Amino acid sequence: MDSVPLPIDDRIDMDNAPSQTEDRISRDRLRMYSAGPAGISAAAHLRNSPAAHGVDFEITVFEAGLWIGGQLAQFGPVSDGGRPVFPYDDSTLGPLSAEDVAGPALLWGNPLFTRSSEDILGGGAVEFFDLPSQQVGYYSRDRREYVLSTTRPYDQTPTGDWLRLIWRYGPSVWNQRGLLVESWNLRERMAANAAPSEAAAAEAAAIADVSGILASLLGATELAHEGAPEALHRHGVSDAYTVEVLAPQVECGPQVQRIPVMSALALAMAAGREDAGYVHGGGDYAARAWEIAKRLGADVRLDSKVVGIERERADGGDEETSTAARWLLRHEGGGAEAEAFDKVIVAAPGLEGLVFCAAGVNSSIEAEAVEFDAVHVTFFTASGLPARFGGGGWWVPSQVLFVDDDAGIHEVTYVREVIRYNGDGAVDGAPVLEHLYRCVSGTDISEMLLSDPEVTWMHHRRFDHAYPLTYPRTWYPSLAVGDGLWTTAPIYSVGSSLDLSWLAGRVVAQQVIETVKK
Repeated sequence: MDSVPLPIDDRIDMDNAPSQTEDRISRDRLRMYSAGPAGISAAAHLRNSPAAHGVDFEITVFEAGLWIGGQLAQFGPVSDGGRPVFPYDDSTLGPLSAEDVAGPALLWGNPLFTRSSEDILGGGAVEFFDLPSQQVGYYSRDRREYVLSTTRPYDQTPTGDWLRLIWRYGPSVWNQRGLLVESWNLRERMAANAAPSEAAAAEAAAIADVSGILASLLGATELAHEGAPEALHRHGVSDAYTVEVLAPQVECGPQVQRIPVMSALALAMAAGREDAGYVHGGGDYAARAWEIAKRLGADVRLDSKVVGIERERADGGDEETSTAARWLLRHEGGGAEAEAFDKVIVAAPGLEGLVFCAAGVNSSIEAEAVEFDAVHVTFFTASGLPARFGGGGWWVPSQVLFVDDDAGIHEVTYVREVIRYNGDGAVDGAPVLEHLYRCVSGTDISEMLLSDPEVTWMHHRRFDHAYPLTYPRTWYPSLAVGDGLWTTAPIYSVGSSLDLSWLAGRVVAQQVIETVKK
């Protein structure tokens, strides 16, 4: 692990950053909410894009969390200062990381973010390494047995398993590959968008909304408009294969992430992420996000939650004026409670209410705001997979998917080995080998784990904006919601990934540049 703790009281001061041009013609005070991938991307584009030549942006980034990088980088509670979380609170074991949540191929699977970060930071490319294939078990807690097994990645399925699956599901087994090809093609198009150039800036300038983003990636928007059931029929995937194999892989969250209501694009993204999430390892997302923010020289304020956005009041009076040039942001923590900014980019999910209220948009547009499912991620350690999760038998897969769990448990995945040098299992100071697992569920299962004698340590985290509702759309809310006010939230109606957020941040930043230079 090459990350270091992010000091929560550091402020990255743009005024001490080296100037990139000698003939700045305009200075604009711009504020972004969220130091996640969309916010960092917007700041990077404003600072580095050839289109921004001649414009000096004074950038302030507010982040409600205590770490840079968005929700994937937040682990420790605010009450504890947001410190890194270590198994058994032992700092020699390595902290929990974004890769522990999303899989070791997080950076490999998001080439737009990764290659853009390489260009910003220099120092060579992220080094990736291959990982062995994994077996996935489909477990019935009602029957207390595994009812199916598959291999990821799909292309490394052993011949015997191929024949068994084909006997059971027929041509659906190889027809599913069409979904994975669509996911792979999207990854390649994302990678092609990484190179910074005047041509790329010109292309970004031509993108006005989410439909434009989709067209730039896919050449069309049919995948986002098509429903997942229609896509499965188009690929020749049977209902039985969909329900018994695909659904346990891609249906996450207690409500919204379900195949019947997903778009074809969201299904392809989810299937591809599940298949390739453990193919490669390498890199550290949170460390790179921190280094990017530091390199950009923006004023980053952690633990600063925005609670209100409104027009600056004219002459200090009681009434807001729609003609005021600046936006007033009210926030908690990190210093002053209210500040005025010329331009505002809201680059975080869950703030659509504040944005729409500030912009005075009509209720029909507000009704199109992206909905999210929360999810609970619980890390725990044990000497082996506990019996309640399908352990204790002769065969224990790397990942367990649950097919009939009324407790809302979606999956339990092996993360890595941990070695205890102190504790109940140690004899005469001898090290004890245990294993770290990740459980994803729709409800909090902390009490269940605390009562399990096989579990030796646990850490629970709720992700409030884990899974967006990705139903097929033919219309998307605008990225620009007011004069000088933008949001990247509409991109979540397509799906949730580092690359989509990074691309949305870049497109919005380009719109800011074009507005300032008019």
